[in-house]
Amino acid sequence: MTSEASPAAAPDHELSLEGVRNFRDLGGYETTDGRRLRAGQVYRSGALHWLTDADRATLERLGLRVVYDLRTAEERDQAPSSLPTGIRHELLPIGGTAARTRELWELVVGGQLTEVPPDFLFRVYESLAEAAASTYGQLFTQLAAPEGAPGLIHCTAGKDRTGIGVALLLSTLGVDEETILDDYELSAVVYSDEQIAKLRTKLEGTGIDVERYRAIFGAPREAMAAFLENLRGRYGSAEGYLYEEAGVDVEALAELRYRLVEAPDAD
Repeated sequence: MTSEASPAAAPDHELSLEGVRNFRDLGGYETTDGRRLRAGQVYRSGALHWLTDADRATLERLGLRVVYDLRTAEERDQAPSSLPTGIRHELLPIGGTAARTRELWELVVGGQLTEVPPDFLFRVYESLAEAAASTYGQLFTQLAAPEGAPGLIHCTAGKDRTGIGVALLLSTLGVDEETILDDYELSAVVYSDEQIAKLRTKLEGTGIDVERYRAIFGAPREAMAAFLENLRGRYGSAEGYLYEEAGVDVEALAELRYRLVEAPDAD
């Protein structure tokens, strides 16, 4: 399947910041019962270490209250966020393969990583869901708290650890799977295609097929689709995973739905 995002999805959700990649609003997505997610409540992005003054002014104008940072301590030390004063910085570190993009890049360029299985990202996501369940539980619990939103969820690239968290959130709020996968694929447009282009330049003349590395640096639709299918097989739904594995209580998810989904039309 293509790694390019749905053309109709991007204009409604992607926001422009000078120093941040993959920044967009989850508001506006339709739910299966015909409602919509409220705009300006939950955002997603890549790392925030290159925020410009104009970017900081934009975040303040958006009324952002809290940033949920899924990066490890090492990642934060290498690229510390430069947030505006008054925005709370919540540290919810998630490690594993998704946190080692730089190492993987160096292995590829150095010719040490030549074979990447097609289900590479699915395996990464499955492992993350198991190892970081309690951290995702904290994320959802904090989002549901009185001062938990407007909030921004991010990691380094904003596509894997953030992608799982956002997919879980959208599914729990009642967004259909095709839309969830469309949102996931947007990361390929704003991040991974750029990474593949850089890699192609680095590997020029080596005879190595750059496309095989989309399983690492891309956002292939089938990877997230397989992850969600596996989740349903084990827990019945994303909501079931959050209850059983992540420790999120019923009241927190009910509060998230109340605050993040528009009320039905009066008529």
